Amino acid sequence: MKNLAHRNIPITIVGGGIHGISIALRLLRDVPTAARHIAIVDRHPQPLTEWRLKTERQGMTFLRSPAVHHLTPDPLGIVEYAERHNRTHELAPPYSQPSTELFWDFCNGALAELTKYPIYYQFEVAKLRWDKGAGKYPFRLISTDNAGFRSSCVILAIGAIDCAYVPPEFAEWQRRYSDKIVHASQFSVNCKQGQEDSGKIVIVGGGLTAGTLARSLSERGHHVVLIARKQLKTEQFDFPPIWLGPKALAEFASETDLQRRYQIIKENRGEGSITPDVMETLENSANISICPETHICSIVSTQGLLQVETTRGVITDISRIILATGYKFNLRRYGFLRELIRQYPIPPVCGLPKLDINLQFYPIENLFGSGTVAQLQIGPASGNIAGANLAYERFREKLLAQLP
Repeated sequence: MKNLAHRNIPITIVGGGIHGISIALRLLRDVPTAARHIAIVDRHPQPLTEWRLKTERQGMTFLRSPAVHHLTPDPLGIVEYAERHNRTHELAPPYSQPSTELFWDFCNGALAELTKYPIYYQFEVAKLRWDKGAGKYPFRLISTDNAGFRSSCVILAIGAIDCAYVPPEFAEWQRRYSDKIVHASQFSVNCKQGQEDSGKIVIVGGGLTAGTLARSLSERGHHVVLIARKQLKTEQFDFPPIWLGPKALAEFASETDLQRRYQIIKENRGEGSITPDVMETLENSANISICPETHICSIVSTQGLLQVETTRGVITDISRIILATGYKFNLRRYGFLRELIRQYPIPPVCGLPKLDINLQFYPIENLFGSGTVAQLQIGPASGNIAGANLAYERFREKLLAQLP
């Protein structure tokens, strides 16, 4: 921390996940000397910790994104890495989706580029302030232990990890049975199960997280009931690939109504879908019961286990209910931004901030967003791995202008 405190940093990236690291690597490829002028700050001691924990919690074995979408700017980087290390069997058909272990090992190699320079810092941001008239370094970042430094520009690569969505009807049930009803972000398939967890596990949700958890838990011997409000959808990707092409992006940019843009994103991402390989497992596993078009009416405790009444009947002997209900981004959920939002109101649209074409927060100069936060400009692909490259291209020139 002492190496960062009281310094003036031209470019600060808040978030050491896929987007934050990918943006930093792209900037270093463009301007190698930029390493002296960048700081990546994250609450975890190592980059990509949140991504690693997420895949481990779900028991995810392969990524959904194809091999061409990864951490570095080289489209064939991970394929060539697999070929060099005789690991092409870890690229799953039909689009060479990498195994999580292959992806992680490739990322570790890419991260070596960053470890040459002291640019990654474990620094949990408690407050972000902007003094418009403070000269060249108007941003002040203050940590949870009250250390601080200044910056010329800040990129928020924060994702939606702090915005876990719990449907309103589950709020009281979760409060009452907090040890047994958890959001997927707080659950791990690898946690040790006690005798009290010997009953069925109910998973609520119809997306890939729900499907992956169901598969992983069934493979570990659990009886799983998957409850979804709608029929499960099978899709290879979580958005149509056309949203990475210039035609769809240009049409999206031509839509001036931000509410309509939000609807376009919802229509193209839907309410979740499951990849064909995971769906095949769900349909063929003796340990998995699927209840589509089903709503939960009540949850009660009986002799230490839960009983769920649904529109299809009653499910008994439940040890755990996992809410794989996704995330609902809201800028106000990030405590370090509250003071900034109060001082300089950032107009929200369905919880998302209004950004300009360069992904700059209105009305704050040189505060940029990448990932989920940039959806209203980037479109349905914004939060995915590929969205990092789309974001970087938007604010690249602005970033380069900050370098000495």
